[in-house]
Amino acid sequence: MKKKILWAVITLCLSVLTIIALFYNGGLSLAELWQDIKDASLEWLLLAALCMLGFIFFEGRSLVLILRTLGYPARKRRGFLYASADIYFSSITPSATGGQPASAYFMHKDGISGSAVIVSLILNLTMYTLAIVTLGLLSVIFFPGIFMEFNPACKIVILIGVSVMVMLAVFFVILLKKQGLLICMGDIIVSILNKLHCRKSARKVSGKLRETIEKYNECVELLSGRKKLLFKTYLLNLMQRTLHVLVTVFCYYAMHGQFSDGLRVFATQTYVVLGSNFIPVPGAVGISEYIMYHGYLMLLDEESSYTLALLSRGISFYTCCMISIVTVLLGYILLRIRENKGSTDAPGDVL
Repeated sequence: MKKKILWAVITLCLSVLTIIALFYNGGLSLAELWQDIKDASLEWLLLAALCMLGFIFFEGRSLVLILRTLGYPARKRRGFLYASADIYFSSITPSATGGQPASAYFMHKDGISGSAVIVSLILNLTMYTLAIVTLGLLSVIFFPGIFMEFNPACKIVILIGVSVMVMLAVFFVILLKKQGLLICMGDIIVSILNKLHCRKSARKVSGKLRETIEKYNECVELLSGRKKLLFKTYLLNLMQRTLHVLVTVFCYYAMHGQFSDGLRVFATQTYVVLGSNFIPVPGAVGISEYIMYHGYLMLLDEESSYTLALLSRGISFYTCCMISIVTVLLGYILLRIRENKGSTDAPGDVL
């Protein structure tokens, strides 16, 4: 918890510094930004907000679909909680490393086995990565010129992001196809414990790992023949990523941008996503805004580029984080109430 609070503070500081830098470099003032927001089309801003909510909803729907296939009666509103935990803690930890453990925490509390949690998160993350790669490929095929117009620094970051995502996608597929890799990783952990003279812990870890991997294999085998499930999960993640990118498109329209530029804005924002994912900075704060600004300069003047970056990021990232943390806090409070009620009703406690 202390680490999470620390990363939340670091993310907040980075966000404040980034916003200050955008105002300073763009020559904007709060009054000018507020006036731009007031002049924006409310209808398009509402659509952008709905897309942001859809970004959370569709991830949760994907997780619920996988868990139901594994035999767990997961509910849609719990899926929203799992997704909110993933999104918020991914946003405040480097390379989004805190999202899956946070989501796994609530799944475990709902009685879902550890093996089912691992399989569902790995499968969903695989489809999430493939969805980003798909959008990236479409942008490269139909809008290669946009990439060439980015400055050298942006190009390097985007290429690094693409390389990391491709490697991760391959790694996740291997984990789902070659369970022996998990056994090798487990044996390495046990070997390290033995070398540290922690033989008792090594025996416990070895037994637990073997049991978990056996259940993991059962879950993978159950899902392996479900091509329809895999396709649906992929489509849900593709919809999730598409809605996330559409937030920027609708913000552009809200600023009275030309309707014919929609696909170009979509492709530009896709390149931003490719470059900002898996960057070892919480929420890719600073990096994402930098790529966004230089991408939007291809369509807008300098001041409008800064405004669009602030408006789009404000909805897709900061507002999304606020909704996610509120959902997580409510879910945690209700969980504690449920646990306290259960302990109060326990026979041992009554006696």
